[in-house]
Amino acid sequence: MSNPVKILVIGATGYLGGIIVDRLLTHPQASRFAITAFARSDEKAKKIEAAGLGLKATSGDLSALTEATAKSDVVFNVASSDNLPLVQAILDGAKKHFAATKVPVVLIHTSGSAIVADQAMGEYASDKVYDDSDSAYLDAIPVQQWHRNVDIPIAAAHNEGEFVASDVSLPKVLIDFGMLQGYIKAYVTAPPMIWGLATGKLVDAGLQNPVQTGLLVIGRFSVLRGQYGRFGPQKNLWSTIEVHDLADLHVALFNQAVLEGKKIAGGSAYYFSANGDVATADWAPLVAKALHKYGALKSAEITPFSAEELKKWPVLGAFSVNSRCSDSRSRSLGWKPRPDKTGKEYLQSIDENIKLMVQQPNDFGASWGSFQLPA
Repeated sequence: MSNPVKILVIGATGYLGGIIVDRLLTHPQASRFAITAFARSDEKAKKIEAAGLGLKATSGDLSALTEATAKSDVVFNVASSDNLPLVQAILDGAKKHFAATKVPVVLIHTSGSAIVADQAMGEYASDKVYDDSDSAYLDAIPVQQWHRNVDIPIAAAHNEGEFVASDVSLPKVLIDFGMLQGYIKAYVTAPPMIWGLATGKLVDAGLQNPVQTGLLVIGRFSVLRGQYGRFGPQKNLWSTIEVHDLADLHVALFNQAVLEGKKIAGGSAYYFSANGDVATADWAPLVAKALHKYGALKSAEITPFSAEELKKWPVLGAFSVNSRCSDSRSRSLGWKPRPDKTGKEYLQSIDENIKLMVQQPNDFGASWGSFQLPA
């Protein structure tokens, strides 16, 4: 038997990460995989292993993450799209792996379509749609934009080969398609608004919160605030993707880059996913009504956020911007989202998500969606 494919998943019990793990556990070639989940605590790691799903688990600080990466062939980072120290720990581990084996670690990293978000603050709907094949535009997005503080170093690591270190000038296409590479092979997805109740082995084991992360964030904040909030008239638009369809895109990248050894675009290339747009004015009132319906809010009234609230909790600004995308590059892999999982179905799913959310403890899933409000 050939050596197993050693896979490390960071964020394995998260909303998207849990479905990716489920897909790997049920993959036609699952017997070839040795999957390890990197958890935030020893307690969580023990729970993952005790679930009997065939997963190993490890935990620790960033130095432990570096060591775990150094022992892996493939890393899925589904834990954070903005945590540069975490990503640097992954890159440090990949460097150690490459120094020992001369084989790059494959990194499949989840960023987000907020890289193309504007500053609409709910005041208007943009007609601009960004395609993942528009490399010239996407490469020029500054480091100050959401997620780019992490995406740019990942692309640099992908390209950090001996030719890059020299002054030899090579066409960018050689870098994009893996003909020149560094100590990692990086493939970066940038999903828009992700929706749908998660399902799978980790949900069944009670390890993964099935509720849409965006709704956890805005829902829990609204409960603590005592009222649903808004920026402007909520005219802004977000593209949407159903969470299982998005997990399938990650697995498609894994299949082609790892199992099939295909030369697909990596490094600075993005893989978008989109299946219909929704206006905040259409989905936000449904959230407010559901929170009121299930007893979490005294009314479904929506009131404006203050400047102080935005300053204190800048993540709230994500609900006020336009972020519209299309996914030519992703579909070129043979992947495509299901036709019955569009923005329309997202709106229909909100009530069920909120009903489940209000029954849960506030510390279950989406730690970055937990807030402390002033007394």
